[in-house]
Amino acid sequence: MQYSKLPPWPFIDPELPPEGYLKIGESTDRARISDKLIPVWHFFAYEKHLIISIKNWIQIDESEPGEYVFGQYEYPIAGARWFVDTIERFFLPPDHPNAVPRGEITIEEPVDGEVLGVTRGAWFGGQYIPGYSFDNLNRIEHSSVLPEGAFCQMFKMGDPWLFEDGLFDLFKEIAERHERGEF
Repeated sequence: MQYSKLPPWPFIDPELPPEGYLKIGESTDRARISDKLIPVWHFFAYEKHLIISIKNWIQIDESEPGEYVFGQYEYPIAGARWFVDTIERFFLPPDHPNAVPRGEITIEEPVDGEVLGVTRGAWFGGQYIPGYSFDNLNRIEHSSVLPEGAFCQMFKMGDPWLFEDGLFDLFKEIAERHERGEF
């Protein structure tokens, strides 16, 4: 199915966010830590949006200069609650009326004018690590390393990061804070 595409959000430096961006959390993807990379994702609220951003120093070869690279995902802030509720649907008994239908691996629904999705994937947490992705079908995947493509934004999370290392709890906290009107 084709979805209209919104213009890409400008990259932000999570260490020096623009004025008006409220940092509301951070989380490290421990499955992807290496001796050269510690992937720390930063979560911001800005004008009814949730911005998930990363900045890493990459130096492929010692003879070449390195550079900072950025990755970023954008969602309506109400998407945090929708994401939490949708993930929980995957764990309901199959006969529950709100359970994810048997055989489905993706749920897509409109949230505040953007079509969001949750997808179950075999390697979303890295090699042999199953997980979920938080998708925005109206926004194109973008980073400062890869060329802009035709694929939607899919923030991929492994089960250990999501459920053991606190990422799911962070999404719950963001949803609750938004519902209390903190941002």
